[in-house]
Amino acid sequence: MPFEASPTFSIESERLQISYFLPDSPEHCLFLVKLWNSEEFIKTCGRTGIDSEEKASNFLRNRVHADYARNNYGMFLVSLKPHEHASLAESTPIGSVSLMKGEPPNAYLAPDIGYAFLPEETGKGYATEAALALLEYAKRELGVGSVFGFCGKEDTHSARVLEKIGFEFRGEKKLKVFGGKESAVYVLPGMSQDLTSATGTERKPLSSCILVLGLSRIILEA
Repeated sequence: MPFEASPTFSIESERLQISYFLPDSPEHCLFLVKLWNSEEFIKTCGRTGIDSEEKASNFLRNRVHADYARNNYGMFLVSLKPHEHASLAESTPIGSVSLMKGEPPNAYLAPDIGYAFLPEETGKGYATEAALALLEYAKRELGVGSVFGFCGKEDTHSARVLEKIGFEFRGEKKLKVFGGKESAVYVLPGMSQDLTSATGTERKPLSSCILVLGLSRIILEA
């Protein structure tokens, strides 16, 4: 049975609503275009090619919803509540938070956590709050107990967020998905898995844009 994302689904935290991205929502599609084409995002990640509502809709439908269907998680929309008891409909999109796991056999044994926010919304603790809420939901409802966190060696902002949400530093490793560059590797406490795929080797390089701004690993079509 095809996956159907409920438009009313939400993971709620003190200030945020975390929901599915909906490909038929002009608001969601235009927000993704805005987020991925901000000056800070392009500086960190480069251009994704998602520069129109139509392209965003196709990406959400064909790639993001495929992740939802395969793993029950993926990239989620983060919206800011105008007041404590605000509904999802009242809240304003400000970023994304994700748990990403590739398709076997090119996938690590555990997903990795990621996030990206509009430049004007950074530095307010939203990334930490959203990541904690998603991790708690994934553990409680989906049984996800092992999660990686990756960031560039010089990305002190992302490293601080990973440390704030309780991840442990496990050193630096040259990752093929980062073009062979050395990257900082973090894990949830108690994890024993190393950076191996389901087949026992580091996953093969894919045609991808690694969203270093938020650690999100969204694999884009070439």
